[in-house]
Amino acid sequence: MKLRETLNLPLPVRAVATMYADEDYTAIRRETLGANSADSTVDGDPSGAFTVRTELTMPTDRVPDIVRPFVGSSVTIREEQAWSAPAPDGSRTGTMSLDVAGTPAGLTASVRLIPSGSLTSTVEIDGELVAKIPLLGSRIEKAAVPYVSTVLRREEKSAATYQAKHSD
Repeated sequence: MKLRETLNLPLPVRAVATMYADEDYTAIRRETLGANSADSTVDGDPSGAFTVRTELTMPTDRVPDIVRPFVGSSVTIREEQAWSAPAPDGSRTGTMSLDVAGTPAGLTASVRLIPSGSLTSTVEIDGELVAKIPLLGSRIEKAAVPYVSTVLRREEKSAATYQAKHSD
């Protein structure tokens, strides 16, 4: 099922790349999302092309009821964002994947980080949410899209917290 989101971040594009690669941002995301744990690794340097891999363990108390039997009381989400080196204006393109450990469900997306002002950025996410479960897959996808969208949009709050903490 198609999933499109546009995130408005309170940081210039170069600062967003630095934020994504910062372990402090992972801790902020853990708090914002209410995750039980969060760990990340970075390959490359945010001044060029880089990849961030994050593993979040989240409670499932807010997932749609139709999904809960497949995930139990918590779920591990493995996220990978691979970003290109910046263009002259700082914009980047990349890919994102979210895999829900132990399930045949996930998201693959193309992402674009673009300046939306001198101090703000936009992240455009254009992806496909897939649940490969016979007979129930499309119902699960339909129920999961609002939940996944909410999780993705929480990045705006995490970025604002990061910006406030690192603006000094």
